[in-house]
Amino acid sequence: MDTEQLIRDVVKNVLEKLGLQDISGRTVNNPGSGIQNTLQDAGTADKAGRKIVCGVSVRHIHLCREDLDILFGKDYSLNVFRELYNPGFASKETLTLVGPKLTAIQNVRILGPLRPKTQVELAKTDCIVLGIDAPVRPSGEISGSSTCVLVGPKGAVYLNEGVIRANRHLHMGTDDAEFYGIKDNQVVDIRVPGPKGLTFNNVQVRVAPDFKTEFHVDTDDGNAADITNGSIVEIVDASCISPIEMQMASPGMIPPSIPDGSFIGEISDPNLLKNICSVATGAPCTREQVQKAMGKVIAGSGKEKIAGSASVIGRPGSDGKTLITVADLDSYLASGITVNKDVILSPLAKDEAVKRGIQINFEV
Repeated sequence: MDTEQLIRDVVKNVLEKLGLQDISGRTVNNPGSGIQNTLQDAGTADKAGRKIVCGVSVRHIHLCREDLDILFGKDYSLNVFRELYNPGFASKETLTLVGPKLTAIQNVRILGPLRPKTQVELAKTDCIVLGIDAPVRPSGEISGSSTCVLVGPKGAVYLNEGVIRANRHLHMGTDDAEFYGIKDNQVVDIRVPGPKGLTFNNVQVRVAPDFKTEFHVDTDDGNAADITNGSIVEIVDASCISPIEMQMASPGMIPPSIPDGSFIGEISDPNLLKNICSVATGAPCTREQVQKAMGKVIAGSGKEKIAGSASVIGRPGSDGKTLITVADLDSYLASGITVNKDVILSPLAKDEAVKRGIQINFEV
């Protein structure tokens, strides 16, 4: 029995009874609806309707071997929590991520396997919470990117660079890329259907033999388009739309922003000050040690630094950061406090400074 021919005959009979199309590809009117429908022959696909699956990528961390040893202990191995759709896994381990304002986001997932360099991927909203001005970059391009502090159970790491907002990108296997006529590093447009539908421009295509075809956006882009993991989107040609450069209105036309501090203070890690010693030394510290360290103050270049292990946050050889606590506020009564990438203002000092009327300026 010719199985293939039998299947074709069955399909042909069903289609003809439905008034849709016969197996040769001829479109037939459906008298019940008055609508012409077209189905494709078996073994072909519609390149004009290049539908793919979407994955929303939440904030996460990729670690190198050196930093994993500092954060979790020598020769520590990540434990698999869930395999990802594309090569890699979400680990059971998480970290606390601390920004220049000493605000923190806890339980940020680590993704494996390990990489040559540590990289933190955030959405714009995460950056606002932490006070980080992270650039939009392809994964792996971290030179000159933003800084942060990673706090783990055994120690902490100050990243001189490595914090980015990942660009919109599309993973594709080599077979799919060849079929669609798309090359590695090509830039395409992705259309999202639905009530909040939109077209994403500047989507970088990454082609590899072990990739599954998947469009990646961060949580901000996903929320803007109302898409979730598994949403179907479509590769389209938006070349008819003339590209425009980013523009800003003249000062008199800029709408005033609504002050919003809803995130700040609600995500801060209450244990951060308890771990301030480990940020520098990699060893746990007690409350008494923290208080003792904060009580020793030395003068330095117009600002005061905490002496001892709590004075500088970072790896040996790093430039370090100035920590301002409640004990330092008298020095800033007249000048005010400027918080930038090199200055950390503790939450208690921030609250007390506001009570005393000390001006605080944040340079992002």
